[in-house]
Amino acid sequence: MPVDYGYRGSKNFWYTKFRRPIPELLPMRQTTVESVKYAADRIDDKIKFTDEACAKLVKVPRIFLPTALKGCVAWAKENGVTLITAEHMDIINDKRAKEKKK
Repeated sequence: MPVDYGYRGSKNFWYTKFRRPIPELLPMRQTTVESVKYAADRIDDKIKFTDEACAKLVKVPRIFLPTALKGCVAWAKENGVTLITAEHMDIINDKRAKEKKK
């Protein structure tokens, strides 16, 4: 399809032949558990993540994944945890939700 104008945002590709752009939804990419696990193994050599914990981070955009993992590792070091499980991820998410409300 030939277009006269095109712009790609984070969620849509906008194109138009006239004055008003028409949005076209882009396919949403989701990270896999394996790629989260790969990134988690490289964040810290002492703190490890279970597959269930990594599954809770699948919807985090790739650009923010290292920051989220570093926050989880910091929480684990504060609380003396060496293996982060899904239950620990729930605690971390609850703590973060409380901080966002303030």
